[in-house]
Amino acid sequence: MKTSLTLAFLMLTPAAACWAQSAEKQACNASVDITDTDPKGTNVRATPGGAVIASLKNSSSDGWIEVHLTGQLGDWYEIDRAKLRGADLPAGENVIFRGHGYLHKSVLGVSGLQNGGAIYSNHDTGSSPIDLHAAGDQQVDLLGCWGEFLKIHVKIGTGWTRQVCTNMNTTCA
Repeated sequence: MKTSLTLAFLMLTPAAACWAQSAEKQACNASVDITDTDPKGTNVRATPGGAVIASLKNSSSDGWIEVHLTGQLGDWYEIDRAKLRGADLPAGENVIFRGHGYLHKSVLGVSGLQNGGAIYSNHDTGSSPIDLHAAGDQQVDLLGCWGEFLKIHVKIGTGWTRQVCTNMNTTCA
């Protein structure tokens, strides 16, 4: 009996793994910030929850790391590059990662909105507006991405925008 249960469990394990990974990847084209404060850096993974392929460290005292999102798969965001940003850095790209990797939603965010930016009910500027002149200096929680839009939660509610602030030293207000 014990052997039969073990065999049944082992037979169902691959199917359960496939069901858990069946979420569709959403294509994105937007930039956000690393909000992780771990001094060891933020791990970039080969696959969602997979092996660590790089660690993103902020080597600047007044800087931050901006990443380019190319997709979202559940709680994981696919990236293709990361740049070190900051006032005390020389002009230019300052690319610290280029390739294909994943970051968990818990290490990403934005510092605010572009002052006067629009928030829509859907990822389309033709959808109903939630706020056409959003304040830049408010708490913004990153919830997802779709194309050039980011799904966010702000004081007035949840919506979609293309006008976030990725400058960690200002609110862009």
